[in-house]
Amino acid sequence: MKKPIDEIADRLAERVRTDASGAKSLGHLLVVVPTAQSGRRLRLKLAERLGAFMSPEIRLPPQLVVPDAPEIAGRADELLAFREALGEKGSLDAAAQFSDIRGILGANALSFADVAAKVGTILTDEVADVEVARWQELAELERRYWAALATRGKKDRIVAMKERLADPPQLNGIETIVLAGLLDPLPALRSVVETYARRDRLEVVELLPSIPTLNPQFSICNSQLRNSQLSTLEIVPCATAASEAAEVAEIFAAVKDDEELPALCVADAEVFPEIQGALQAKGLKVHDPSRTPLVTSSLGHLVEQVVALARTRSYNVFSAFIRSGDVRRWLSSELKIAPEEYVAALTQLDNAQAKLLPEKIDDIGPKVSGKLRAIFEHVDVTLRKHGLRDILQSVFKDHILDERNPDAREFAAAAETVNGLIDECFAFRNRTIEQSEQSEQSNKLSLELFALRLREASYSLEPDEGDVILTDGWLELPFLDADELIVTGFNEGRVPESVVGHAFLPDRLRRGLGLPDNESRTVRDRTILRL
Repeated sequence: MKKPIDEIADRLAERVRTDASGAKSLGHLLVVVPTAQSGRRLRLKLAERLGAFMSPEIRLPPQLVVPDAPEIAGRADELLAFREALGEKGSLDAAAQFSDIRGILGANALSFADVAAKVGTILTDEVADVEVARWQELAELERRYWAALATRGKKDRIVAMKERLADPPQLNGIETIVLAGLLDPLPALRSVVETYARRDRLEVVELLPSIPTLNPQFSICNSQLRNSQLSTLEIVPCATAASEAAEVAEIFAAVKDDEELPALCVADAEVFPEIQGALQAKGLKVHDPSRTPLVTSSLGHLVEQVVALARTRSYNVFSAFIRSGDVRRWLSSELKIAPEEYVAALTQLDNAQAKLLPEKIDDIGPKVSGKLRAIFEHVDVTLRKHGLRDILQSVFKDHILDERNPDAREFAAAAETVNGLIDECFAFRNRTIEQSEQSEQSNKLSLELFALRLREASYSLEPDEGDVILTDGWLELPFLDADELIVTGFNEGRVPESVVGHAFLPDRLRRGLGLPDNESRTVRDRTILRL
């Protein structure tokens, strides 16, 4: 039996054409895949089949249904608009909750008003009247939110999605839309594809791998996998993420140099740090090319400290901040402090801390002297007089990047994301604040917004080293090419993916609104497991 990725690639390769120059081409196809990593793997598999060829246009589902234009509200725009719509008691945390709910509804291009119009017919029991009233209140909040967006010159994303679904842009040169390996396509994607098929008479092909009827050997064992065969499924139950990571590391460490490595699917992203640490302890490198949380990078951690200092002036944050390598080099250069003087200043800081037990920088800064006093004053002045980008530029002005160095490439990818967040969070003015107060209050709001977005942000980077183990997610499993596969993080609530007790969108309401629900997710995940 063919692997799913081979089956999909073969069926696409059957559609290859020869253009006027004699080159092989799949340029007349638009192929929709579940993730960016699955798209990369599909391109490689097609290249194996066809050699030099013109690739099909490969897109992810959101790229078909969500317009990408500067006038469309981004995440920061949504948070600020919801905060304004909530009034005096509004907060960014509450705004994030409502923005997240609309993100779930976006799977079917639904607004709060749409739900308010439908909820009474979906929920017909004793809670119906309460839910109707609640969603009517949310629809009123949404109207204020739309007004707040309008004052910023922004268009609501879901409104723009509705327009896109009704009249999507032309796909020049495309004759066929192929849904490749999408086991649970979003309703909005199906809607836009149907519009293309009807309006432009495009062919729509759904490539789903054949679902095998298998009766594999099935064993549950407490020892690591050894000499496993394709026909064998072995389950290793583990009590903790650390023990699970240790099992995975043992498997990879046992692979000989002339043998192919297994594929590694991490179904629960939260166990990745444990997996990474265990493999590194065995001298193996692992990388998640899909998304790396920004705050876990060295740059992201330092930026988080700068923002925390600017917002809270916390002594504990300050103490950790001035001990980091990049900050030590920066302060030593700016203040002409020799290494032994810096060590002495940190010793003085520890002694003063034990005596004063400070909570804020101001509880200790004026009470120290010498080089340590100079460090306090320089950090204080920098935080008060310079913006975040200026501070980072000063800290890293002597930082030289070598693209051949993986750490430098990671830094550059993280820095690009930080730059984007600064543009996103500091390029606004709070129209509700009087001009005389605007600068200080808008800066506080910008810092609060940046701190929230920093926690949400991630970056992607494909390593250029051949000896790095790349992890894949659960949805990418059908696109894996290795003969052996390790699935880790196969945890309750992740597989099958489920939602329990959502305050606004319980499973029954999701089903009635045509949104992905627990039943559809279970069908999807059962299918992936059988593949």
